[in-house]
Amino acid sequence: MILKIPKVNLLLVSCTVLPILLLLLGGGRAFTLTTNKATTTETHNLSNRWTFSHGPKFNSQQLYSSLNNINNDEDDEGEELSDELSKLIGKRASISKSKPSSSSSTSSKPPPASVLEQEDFIDPTTASLYEGKSGMDIFEMPEFKTARPLRSPKEVDDKARGGDSSGGGAMDGSSSGDYYIDFEADYDDENDLHIPNRMAFTTVAWGDVDAGFKEGKKLKKKEIKMGKFLAGDLQVAYDKLMDNGITFVDTSENYGLASRSKSLSAEQILCQCMDTNMNASPIVASAMSNPWKSLRQGTGFRVGSSAILKAIEASGDRLGTSAIDVYQVPSNMFFLGTPGTVAKSLCAAMDQGLINNIGVRNMSKGNMKRFNNKLNKIGGYSITSNQFEFSLVNRKAWKSGLIAACKRMGIIPIASNPLGNGLASGVYTATNPTGGEVSGMQPFDFKTLEKYTTLHDMMLTVQQKVQKRLEKEKSTLKDRSNRYGGGPSINTDVTTSQIAINYVVAKGCVPLPSVKNPREADEIIGCLGWSLTEDEVKMLDNAADMSDKGRVV
Repeated sequence: MILKIPKVNLLLVSCTVLPILLLLLGGGRAFTLTTNKATTTETHNLSNRWTFSHGPKFNSQQLYSSLNNINNDEDDEGEELSDELSKLIGKRASISKSKPSSSSSTSSKPPPASVLEQEDFIDPTTASLYEGKSGMDIFEMPEFKTARPLRSPKEVDDKARGGDSSGGGAMDGSSSGDYYIDFEADYDDENDLHIPNRMAFTTVAWGDVDAGFKEGKKLKKKEIKMGKFLAGDLQVAYDKLMDNGITFVDTSENYGLASRSKSLSAEQILCQCMDTNMNASPIVASAMSNPWKSLRQGTGFRVGSSAILKAIEASGDRLGTSAIDVYQVPSNMFFLGTPGTVAKSLCAAMDQGLINNIGVRNMSKGNMKRFNNKLNKIGGYSITSNQFEFSLVNRKAWKSGLIAACKRMGIIPIASNPLGNGLASGVYTATNPTGGEVSGMQPFDFKTLEKYTTLHDMMLTVQQKVQKRLEKEKSTLKDRSNRYGGGPSINTDVTTSQIAINYVVAKGCVPLPSVKNPREADEIIGCLGWSLTEDEVKMLDNAADMSDKGRVV
């Protein structure tokens, strides 16, 4: 017996059997082909990508029973199903004709917003390196230059910073970053290094037990009266100075050397301060000690160019930075090596990015000129700064023409010890030898204090004059402090120490007073926003001349 199967049934069987086979191969799931138009990051480059999507689960027994029903009812429903199937095929064909091709729609359709957002993150500098290159050409890229790593800010508890960070004239919200007033922003700088407010401070006493530093977290009342200070005091002082725009800080590998084994040398404490206050951007100047002094202190014997480079790297490690802003070398340093070893080493350090500027200490006019020529000849560099002592009681740098020579050569004169160890502060006088301290300690003998009586009296006179002038100009100073939308209030309660510091500024130098506690930081901050007039400077010069000659008026 021959079984006759109509053509329509063959078509239906083929259309039904194929999904069943896919069902059996796909683990009991029906598969449908869909066009993925999603704009995810993974598929944004393929605008018309086909993917499989899982449909709902079906009972396979139901499908087989449906097939049997179709075969059994072929005589009754064959023609009806054939007509319905023809209609569906014709309708699908008409839809396909009216629908544009996927390639043309993709080319005319604008890219999704997410794609544009991702393309905006492409670095133009990096893209330029690959421009016009393909395949193995990318390996012919130029070498990348290394840059100084940036510190990422971290949260700092207000109590750890000494509570109210606005003390000492700090502005509201000063901890948010480099938001301070630079009253000397228009100053005609000697070179490319600009020191904000022409004011700085030194860490010469940090970590020095003989200077009053104490390890620990608490001080007794007696110790406070004796002038003792802790690392926490230095942190609060550092924060205040940074918040008010005094960002140039001087240090040395030699400062607090005895505490280095406890990670409490000046460089190490400064590193801790910088890590705690990540919002500040200090300009750090470190210095190498004299090789013979290092030998006596047990830090090692230094010979040759490599020894200087190792000293620079060691200071950078203690400071937690890969590039020191200014590295200073002492003058008249007898260093074992070939002629010009120090200059060659500093130029090499500049080339390697270990330092950003070259500074010197206590260098005379002649030596400064010769050393500057060496640097220029070897590496095309020049001296950035020269640090030397200068104050109202030590004006040799002014009289010898050293300050004027620095100005002519484009070198920043930095004045260390601007208060003359306290003698130029006006605090200790012949009539007040203890400086008003209850302890009764007298740092200077009466003969020395009597010699500078004329100067101390004139400092009091200038102090009163400046204070009256600032009181009259208070409204003008307030407008000046608010010029950038808020800032520290200008100090009108002037002290003789501030007169001495601003005298150094008036002579064209950057004063470098020592800071050991928040009170001394406030003293320096009080120097900002006002200056001495030419008449006031002349009054101080005349009085200093008389004191130098021992004349008492």
